[in-house]
Amino acid sequence: MADGTDMKVESMSSGADPGPIFVVGLPRSGTKLLRGLLNAHPDISIPLAETEFLPAWVEGWPGDLDAPVDFAAFAEGVKASGFCTYLAEEQGWNLDVDAWRAACPRFDVAGTFEGLCRVAAGPSLRWGDKSPGYVHHLPMIWRLWPDARVIHIVRDVRDHALSMQVAWKKHPVRAAHRWVDGIAAARAEGAADAERYLEVRYEDLLAEPELTLKRCAAHVGVPFSSQMMRLETPTENLGDAKGATGLLQGNTEKWRTRMEPALQACIESVAGPTLRALGYPTLH
Repeated sequence: MADGTDMKVESMSSGADPGPIFVVGLPRSGTKLLRGLLNAHPDISIPLAETEFLPAWVEGWPGDLDAPVDFAAFAEGVKASGFCTYLAEEQGWNLDVDAWRAACPRFDVAGTFEGLCRVAAGPSLRWGDKSPGYVHHLPMIWRLWPDARVIHIVRDVRDHALSMQVAWKKHPVRAAHRWVDGIAAARAEGAADAERYLEVRYEDLLAEPELTLKRCAAHVGVPFSSQMMRLETPTENLGDAKGATGLLQGNTEKWRTRMEPALQACIESVAGPTLRALGYPTLH
């Protein structure tokens, strides 16, 4: 979306207050796992559902919701969203509109969104969101919260394409094209400001979890906690990691045995330069 963020939105952040944490990435790239590990930190709380509606809020924001009647009317639509229905069905959580309103520091887009994330995730010093689609909207995030910290998790396109095919029957070559476009755009935005953007590889999170999580902790401005090394509950409901509560260190390079050589070559012809830029080996 082009820049609906040029509308009347003021920052929720100040120089004295740490900004929110946004976990982004292409689908099937480890965003749920990373959210789960970050959530294990005692100072971080990120809702267990994806919002994904923030761009639509920015595009069609009705105006300041300070009046309780206006806030209640807006909340009715949010209660019907996939975010709220997922939390109700999977977590037994139902949105308390009064609690949400009380948690909003202001009633513009940024303040209303912050209040929702805080009531959905529980009390914590730091709040955040995990919505893969926001990988395409980094300028929007930084206009709303100039101090926001973004962690972009990437995964080898060949394993990404396999997982997209298994999970949702997506064509692997089309998935590869979208992978290239999404990663290129995010890297271009992130390259302009390394202070606010961190890129981590899914494979590194599995192979060197402590080192990778220390980088994440330093990026968002919290001390590393050993609690981040453990998942209390499974984060994945699809694929080989379904139901796992540990880090599946072997859940990488499945393309070497599960992908036909011709398809490997086709995907590398699409994504080879980006793969190499990210440090992944190529065969063709």
